[in-house]
Amino acid sequence: MAGFGRRDIEYDPHELADDVLYQIGALDASARAAGDRVRYVKPHGALYNRIVHDAVQAEAVVRAVVAFSEAYSVELPVLGLPGSVFLELAATAGLPVVLEAFADRAYTAQGTLVPRSVPDSVLTIPEEVAGRAVEMAISGTVAAIDGTPVTVAPRSLCVHGDSPSAVALAKAVREGLRSVGVEVGAFA
Repeated sequence: MAGFGRRDIEYDPHELADDVLYQIGALDASARAAGDRVRYVKPHGALYNRIVHDAVQAEAVVRAVVAFSEAYSVELPVLGLPGSVFLELAATAGLPVVLEAFADRAYTAQGTLVPRSVPDSVLTIPEEVAGRAVEMAISGTVAAIDGTPVTVAPRSLCVHGDSPSAVALAKAVREGLRSVGVEVGAFA
């Protein structure tokens, strides 16, 4: 997609569905060439954040995942933010949904991610990120940037790979979860 990632795009829903279907297919072809296959779908960046509230774009993404799933007789779970319109539409369409939380991002009191333009929206201290991951896994909540508890109840935790400390963060999260008896494994 043009502007992929951090830039919000006003997209024609039919074009968005076609582009997402194309991307899933291209990724699946590459995965199959390497002896595997696509096992889930997680929209990225600005699209991920937009489909939390934008039903038109969320429906387009759902339509693409359903089309791929039906064409190849596979069941592709989708990852998304708890309470998002995307996950509601995906569940209605019969797709398995996986609640996702972000150990290395700040949350608003409404349960959305704090925009990256806001100071302290991206967390980089391994011990802090690991502590948040443990809190999310054990209690199903995380403290918003204003201290408000937010229900997340994740089945998947994300640590952004484009952070300079991504490897240290991921190692700290894994160790933190293991230290409290949380088994780390694939959901798909």
